[in-house]
Amino acid sequence: MGETQQSVPAAALHLGPYQAAVDAKLAEFNAKNFTAGFWQKQADLWVQDAQAQAELRVYMGWLRVAETMQERVPEIEQFVQEVRAAGFTHVIVMGMGGSSMAPIVFEKSFPKSAEGLEMLVLDTTDPGTVQHIEQQVPLATTLCIVASKSGTTAEPLAFGDYFYDRIKAIKGDKAGENFVAITDPGSKFIATAESLGYRRVFLNFTEVGGRFSALSYFGLVPAALYGIDIEELLRRSVGMMQANGSSGDVTHNPGLELGVALGVLAQQGRDKLTLVTPAGLSDLGLWLEQLIAESTGKHGVGILPVAGEPLADVRLYGNDRVFVYVGYEGEADQANQQKLQALEAAGHPVISIRMHDALDLGQEFFRWEVATAVASAVLEINPFDQPNVQAAKTATDKLMKEVAEKGALPQETATLEAEGLRYYGGTAAADAKALLSGFFQAEPGSYVSIQAYLTETPELNAAIDELRATLQQRLHAATTFGYGPRFLHSTGQYHKGGPNTGLFLQLTADNNPDLPLPGRTYTFGTLKDAQAQGDLEALRSADRRTLRVHLGADALAGVKALTAALKG
Repeated sequence: MGETQQSVPAAALHLGPYQAAVDAKLAEFNAKNFTAGFWQKQADLWVQDAQAQAELRVYMGWLRVAETMQERVPEIEQFVQEVRAAGFTHVIVMGMGGSSMAPIVFEKSFPKSAEGLEMLVLDTTDPGTVQHIEQQVPLATTLCIVASKSGTTAEPLAFGDYFYDRIKAIKGDKAGENFVAITDPGSKFIATAESLGYRRVFLNFTEVGGRFSALSYFGLVPAALYGIDIEELLRRSVGMMQANGSSGDVTHNPGLELGVALGVLAQQGRDKLTLVTPAGLSDLGLWLEQLIAESTGKHGVGILPVAGEPLADVRLYGNDRVFVYVGYEGEADQANQQKLQALEAAGHPVISIRMHDALDLGQEFFRWEVATAVASAVLEINPFDQPNVQAAKTATDKLMKEVAEKGALPQETATLEAEGLRYYGGTAAADAKALLSGFFQAEPGSYVSIQAYLTETPELNAAIDELRATLQQRLHAATTFGYGPRFLHSTGQYHKGGPNTGLFLQLTADNNPDLPLPGRTYTFGTLKDAQAQGDLEALRSADRRTLRVHLGADALAGVKALTAALKG
C-alpha cells in the first residue's frame, strides 16, 4: 500500500455474533471481484433490470469527482480571493438536501479561519428562520450562493428571489454582484442567473447526484469561502479513494468492509444505524441521514440513520440497533465511550471510526458514500434513485394551486382540541393523554419520526430532546427528528419507501412572523404549511401512521405541553 493510503483511519468493527455472516458476504463479494466491478460502474452488482442498470450508471460520476475537483482548486481559490478583495464579509448558502448538508457540516466542524467569510446556511422555508438569517448579516457585503442541482428546486429559488429583492433595495442594478449560482449544465437557472447579473455560475456535474455531491462544487465552494484548505481535504479524499481500490487491487477496502457490515446487519434486523459523535461533530448526522436514508430506504427495505439521539441506558435498546461512533483520535469523549462499551458487552454491534482532525471529513465523506452504495448492493437496490420523494412535492404543488385559486390552504377538522393544542389523526379520545396512548403503540423494530415545521432555537432543540427521551423511555424504540421542510430532501424518501414501521409525529405552529415572497401571491409561511400538509398526505397515501399536533402561537410551550401529556 502506498504512502497516501496509510493515513486512512481504519474502522474498528465489533460485530460479535454477526461477524461470521459479514465475513461470508465479504468473501462472496470478493469472489466476484466486487471492487474492480464497482470502479468499472458495473450496474448488475446492484440490480438486474436493464433499464434500472442504465439509470444507475448515469449517477456514478461521484466515484472520481475528488480527482476532478483537484484540478479545479486554483479556480475556486482565485474566486475566493476575488470575493474577499471585493469586500465581502459573509456568505449565505441557500439550498436543500444535497446542496446544503455538506456546507452545514463544514461550518459546524471547523472553526472559521481568520481570512474566511462568516457562513450561514438557509435550507428551510420557515419564515422565522429566514428573518433570523437576514438579521444576522450585513446585506451589502453578503454573498448569496443559490445552490440547486436541477435549477428548479422551489425552495432555493424562493430564497434567491427574497434576498435579491432585499439587496436590490440597497444596491439597485448591481445586486447581482452579491449572487453566485451552483447548478448543473443545461439547468434553466443558468439563464436566470445570467439575466440577473450573478457574479458567477459554477456548473457542477450531471452524473453526480445531490447526496453524493459533498466533494463537488456544492460542498467545496462554500468550504473554500469559509477558509477551509480544500486542497488538503481533497488530497485525503483521493487517499481514501485509493484505499478503496481506485488505482487497483487492495487487501482491505474500508468502504466495502463498512458497507457489507451495514447491509448484512440490516438484513438481520439491525437496521437502525445509531450515530454517536462528540459535540463538535454532531451535524455530521444531518449529512449521513440524507446519504443513507435516501439511498437505502425504498421498496420496503432500508437502513434508518438515527442521529442526535443521546445514548441512554442499555435496557432501552432493542435488537434493531447498530451503533457507529465517529470521533477524533485525540479526544477521549469518555462519557460516550463508557456507554458504547456497555452496549458492546450487552451484545450490540459497535463500529468506531476516529479521524486525525476535521480535514479527514473529506475522506470520511468518500468512505461513507462507498459504504452506502455497497450496503445497497447487499440489499439489492439502486442507491441512486429516490422513487418516493416526488409524492410530497406533487401533493404540495396541488395544494399551492388551491391557494392560488381560493386564497388559502384547505383546513382539516381536528380530532381533539385540548390545552391549547390541536390534534389531527389518531383515534377520537376524551383527552390528550388517551389520544397519545392510543397512537404511540410500538412493536419491536418500530421507530418514531418527529417532524418539526418550526423555527429552530436552542431552547426548542432542548425541549425536543426531552420529547424524544420521553418517547424512547416509553416505547423502547428508536427516535428520529428533523426540521421541516429540510428533511423532505433527506429522510423523506425512507419515510415513504422504507419499511412501514414508523410512527410519524408532525409538529406545526402559527407563522409569527410571516414574510412575503417577491413576485408571488403567497408567503413563506403558506409555502411551508403546504409542504407540511403535502407530506402528511403523502405519508397517509403510503399507509403510514401519522399524528399532527398544531402547537398554536408558542411552539416552545406547545412542545413542553405535549411532553407533559405523554408523561402524564
